Parts: sequence; C-alpha cells; structure tokens
Amino acid sequence: MKLEELNDLIERAGIVAGSQRKLADLLDIAHPSLIQMKQGKRPANWRVRGGLRAILGEDPARAFMAAMAEDLEQSEKEDEIKAAAGFKAMLAAFPDEEKPLSANTQGFDSWRKRRDSNPRE
Repeated sequence: MKLEELNDLIERAGIVAGSQRKLADLLDIAHPSLIQMKQGKRPANWRVRGGLRAILGEDPARAFMAAMAEDLEQSEKEDEIKAAAGFKAMLAAFPDEEKPLSANTQGFDSWRKRRDSNPRE
C-alpha cells in the first residue's frame, strides 16, 4: 500500500473515531506509532490496515483478508504469492460494501467484542 493511501485511510478513520489518539486506542497501538506510520517511518501491518478498513465500515472479515492479501502478494515466496491469489479470488466473489460507521465506531467495537467473547480453550 502506498503511503498516500495509508494516510488517507488513517485520516478518514481518525474522523470516524473522533481523533487520531482515539483511533490509535481502537487499533490497540501507541499514538506515536500511528504518527510514524503516517510519516512512512514505520510499516502498517495487515492488522492495522484491516482495522482501519473495519473502522471505516468494511466487513471485518473482508478488511483483514484484503490486508493480508496485500502483504502476501509482496512476498518472494511462491506459496505466499499463491495464497494472495486465493485470497483475491475469494474477495472478488463478494462485493465490497463499505457502510460508514457513526462517530462512536460501534460497528468496530462490536466486532472486537464478538471476537473477544469467544475464548479459546
């Protein structure tokens, strides 16, 4: 992902969250790390990029899968490149329907609660 695209994601998600500090809290990262990502000094991994997309209203499963596919297609390993192609094929089968969330980001929080409420044994 290009730095301009990442900055756009961060800016839009920051508006939804209410501030970039609140956005960093939602993403469970330090605010200075978010600033470094905007400056291109720190990479934004698939979890951060997927979280940004989910905050912006994209289905979390789709958001995280798309972010993983972006990372995998940059790999030099043949298996990872094949996995990226598989993810892209799955994503193409389902339309991308962004639904803007309210400023309180309830959609992202409820996704996190669902995930956290299923402890592994």
